[in-house]
Amino acid sequence: MFSGEVKISRKHTRFALRDLRHLVARAVGQLGVRLRSLDARVAAYREARVADWRAHDIVVRAADCRAITTSQIPDVLQGWKHPEHDAFTPRNAWSLFNAFTGVYREINPHTALRRGEALHGLFDAVVGLS
Repeated sequence: MFSGEVKISRKHTRFALRDLRHLVARAVGQLGVRLRSLDARVAAYREARVADWRAHDIVVRAADCRAITTSQIPDVLQGWKHPEHDAFTPRNAWSLFNAFTGVYREINPHTALRRGEALHGLFDAVVGLS
């Protein structure tokens, strides 16, 4: 979930290895803030009700912003209409979001990360977080 969220960069000089422990500790410390932000995001997604017509609109917009390909649209809609897990039966943005991530299991992780960022941007706009 946090892949690529926090980056560490430093020149490869003589003392790089010595400084690595401090850099990693600081990066891990930043994850707590990211986790709280993620909790707020998920709560907003769960509270946002989504009608079927709106879900279809969001899926097309997701293809427009390249969060999915057009060939993945039927799979996302299938995941929305027939969720894999009971937790995703409520008709809300969280359930629709999970229909997308179910499709991401079938693609390259690097591509999924890039598309996931686009998807979060879209859903944040849908629920009023951005």
